[in-house]
Amino acid sequence: MAKTIQIRLAESSCKAGLGYARKHLSAGPPKDAVICCEGMCLKGETARRAANLIAHDLVPGKAVRICHGGLLEETGGMRELVRRAGRVLILDGCGMACGTRLTEGAFPDLEPQVVFANQLYECDQDIFGVDEMPDSQINANAAKVAQQVVEKYF
Repeated sequence: MAKTIQIRLAESSCKAGLGYARKHLSAGPPKDAVICCEGMCLKGETARRAANLIAHDLVPGKAVRICHGGLLEETGGMRELVRRAGRVLILDGCGMACGTRLTEGAFPDLEPQVVFANQLYECDQDIFGVDEMPDSQINANAAKVAQQVVEKYF
């Protein structure tokens, strides 16, 4: 089994993501880029919801949400948002650091701030599926993560 993978960047771009990025690129000074692992597990889902809360609800004038899929495009708005960002903040769901590894692969010289979301809320760390916890509790955990991140970084 390979210890590393190579990913060919997409020649095409997501039209909706490009429109979102253009809007943010033209809306004043650069914002801090918020990326997360986007994992399908409970920890990744919590990090994803926290990242969305930060960028869309808590500090939308200071942060812009980055789609990690857009980091895999040859050109495109998400990559430009990251390049122009004053700071890049990655919310990884757990110590697997998938969001960090993907971002470092796309931007080898970048020095992001990394937060492990699962260290910011109480939860049985052995739970994996998003169906194993009530949605209201996932939202509460994400809100707790988002608030702590905003207090520390914004």
